[in-house]
Amino acid sequence: MTLISHRLGLWVFGFSVFVVWGHWNFFSIGVFALGFNFSLFWLGFAVIVYLVDNTYQIKKDWAWLCPVSLIALSYSLYENPWLKLISLFLLPIIIAVFCAYSHFNNHNHLFWNRRFLYAIAKRFVKPLGTSFKILGETVASFSTIGNDAKAGTLIRILIGLAILTPLSLFVILLLSSADAKFSDLVLTHLRFALDMVSWLTLWKVFLSFVLTLALLSIAIAWRESIEYSPTSVTQPIDGLVAGIVLSGLLIIYFAFLALQIDHLLIDQLPANYRKAELMVKSGFWQLFILAVLNTGLFFIVYKKTGIVAQWILRVFILASSLLMLSAAWKVGLYSYTFGLSYEKFFACYTAVFALGVLLYLVVASFSFDRKNAVKAIAFAALWGYSLATVSPVERVIFNTNLFLSQQDNTRISLDQLTQLSLDILPDVAVAYDSTLATDAHSASQWQRWRSRQKLGFCDRAWYELNLSAAAGCR
Repeated sequence: MTLISHRLGLWVFGFSVFVVWGHWNFFSIGVFALGFNFSLFWLGFAVIVYLVDNTYQIKKDWAWLCPVSLIALSYSLYENPWLKLISLFLLPIIIAVFCAYSHFNNHNHLFWNRRFLYAIAKRFVKPLGTSFKILGETVASFSTIGNDAKAGTLIRILIGLAILTPLSLFVILLLSSADAKFSDLVLTHLRFALDMVSWLTLWKVFLSFVLTLALLSIAIAWRESIEYSPTSVTQPIDGLVAGIVLSGLLIIYFAFLALQIDHLLIDQLPANYRKAELMVKSGFWQLFILAVLNTGLFFIVYKKTGIVAQWILRVFILASSLLMLSAAWKVGLYSYTFGLSYEKFFACYTAVFALGVLLYLVVASFSFDRKNAVKAIAFAALWGYSLATVSPVERVIFNTNLFLSQQDNTRISLDQLTQLSLDILPDVAVAYDSTLATDAHSASQWQRWRSRQKLGFCDRAWYELNLSAAAGCR
């Protein structure tokens, strides 16, 4: 039984040629070369996977197919260069995890734990073994064709040329070293022949073969169901030990909260920008890491100890929520005072999500049944990120800063918004005369920004654009 049909192999190779040629500018202009073409790539990948394995169903897998589709679609909607770069690395991992998840028997009722994640990780390396099988099958098919009297003639000619080429070059080099006239004659013609060869085209064709092999290997390796028998016995944890650890940490948190009670929800930031930046950024990431640590402790202790330790765990998570609320408030105040940016936007986004996770853990701790908390958090994170990717983030940043710059007690420089992409080009045109071009320096800076955007990013192939870029470049 063959792994793939010849028709599917040729179709995938044709698709791979389109992908390699259509994404080649990525090596020169980076993520700005990813637009309609990258969304089409993921659509084609989905078709290949479905042709090999039609067990995927919208009705069964909609909870992860929809957000994954939104992330792939985001490349056709907005520039959002920062998000494009993040999704470039995240999207393959997300697809690999959830494609594996859908192949577990009775996957809707499986608990996401360490053994479950290990079973998914093993799935990641399966395409490597499959690629060798496909290569072996391809060689065997060529051998079969070679045995046919008619089709075999062409194959034999190609094999002969493949052997002749390196051997003839070796002989020519030896003879050239023995006779100067022969050397000049051969080198002249050889240089002419090499100039006729497009090495870039050959490299693209080679990469198309590699991509074909990778796509087919992934689709075939992922089509098998995953046998998984999770342990039904929860290993208990000594309640006294867990209570001592959680109580000790809780005392430290309460001591910190008592000292910081007047600074948890401050009215304004320090006048010095550097001090304000240090206070907010360092405080946010330190408290966020603490929140992650507390979440890890929750999963270690959750439903594995007695009632006393479980109550300490609930108070422990609530204390963590207060710290995260303080961090979110300070980031929000920092954004209000100095303006919104990519970093601040997603810091607020992350803080709100982390706060929601902590509150969910508190609610889960009161449940009589053990909640599938890791799965709930994973799906919430997937949906949260997918909605962010299809949002006009840069336009939100621009218009928010435009509004905040008109408010009291803000220190926002609109000239810093020239770091954004051409997503904001229509909004710049609307606000240019009234708000942006308030003096000669600002007017000149925004004019240069508009020229730079149109000259640098509008002159792209249609498939490298997106709806936002197409509208702004008209």
